[in-house]
Amino acid sequence: MSNKITRFYNYRLRGTDQQVGDELIVAGAAMRYAGTRNPDTGAQQPPVTVRGALAITQFGLQQRAAAADLTVGIGFRLRNDQWKAGQWTEVGSVFTDDTVDAQDIGASDFALETTTANDGFVILSAVPFNWVSVNVGTAGIGAGTVGAVRYSNAVGSGWVTLGTNQTFDASDNFTRTAGVNFAAGENVFAWHPPLNWGKTRGLTGISDGWYALNVRATTAPTTAALATALEIGTLVAVGNVDDDGTFGQEQAYHWEPFGDAIVAYFSTLNIGHSVQVEYRHAG
Repeated sequence: MSNKITRFYNYRLRGTDQQVGDELIVAGAAMRYAGTRNPDTGAQQPPVTVRGALAITQFGLQQRAAAADLTVGIGFRLRNDQWKAGQWTEVGSVFTDDTVDAQDIGASDFALETTTANDGFVILSAVPFNWVSVNVGTAGIGAGTVGAVRYSNAVGSGWVTLGTNQTFDASDNFTRTAGVNFAAGENVFAWHPPLNWGKTRGLTGISDGWYALNVRATTAPTTAALATALEIGTLVAVGNVDDDGTFGQEQAYHWEPFGDAIVAYFSTLNIGHSVQVEYRHAG
C-alpha cells in the first residue's frame, strides 16, 4: 500500500538542510544491522543504522515562480555510505579525503577551493548521481574567479570536461562565470549524467572504483569558499513547465536502492511551489 504526502517546497533542492533532514519530503524507515566481522583483523564492527529505500509510485509538482519553462524534478538522496568527498590539489594531483566534514554540520569546515588556481574538491560515489547540493557557509570572493567541472572518463583513467548543456538549468553550474563565485546558502549542481562517465581505474590521485566529479577554481578567488555540508542524489524524472503548470506521473515505480529519502528539485525557488508524492517502502 502506498502512502501519500503533499507539501509546499520553498527550496531549490535541499535549502540549507544538508545532513539535518528536517526538510526532506519523506525519509526511509531506520533499520539497524548487526556489525560484521573484519575479515583481516577478526574484529567485530559496531552495529550500523541506515534508512531503507523508498519507491515513488505517483507524483506531481507545481511551480509558482511566474517563470516560463521552469525545470522541476523528483528523486532521491543517496545514503552517506555510498559516497565520499575531499579537497583536490591540482599540482601533483592530490586528493585529501574530508568526508567527515562533508557529511557533518560543522559550520564552514569543508573547503571547496583555495586561493591557488585549479584547486577545488572531488566527490566520489559508488553509484552514478545527478545532483549535488552544497550549503556554503563562507562565500567565495573574487571578481575574476572562474570555475570548471570535469568527471572521470569512460575507462576511468582520465578526466572529461563538462560539456555545454549538460546541466538541467543555467543556474545549476559550478563552472561559474567570471565575477560569480560560490554564494552563501544552497548551491546546486544538477546535470544529465553522461554516457561516457566511468568508474575510476588508474586515475592519478584517486582510488579505483568510483564515479568521480571534480570541481575547480581555474582562476582562483581571493577568499576561498567553505561549505557546512553536502548531499548528493539522483533525479529520476525531470520536466519543464510554465507558471502554474504541473509535471507528474499518475502511475510510476521509481526506485533508488541506495537512496534513503525523497527530494524535489526546482530550478528557481518560490514559496508557492508544491509537491505531491505517493510512495512505499521498498527495502
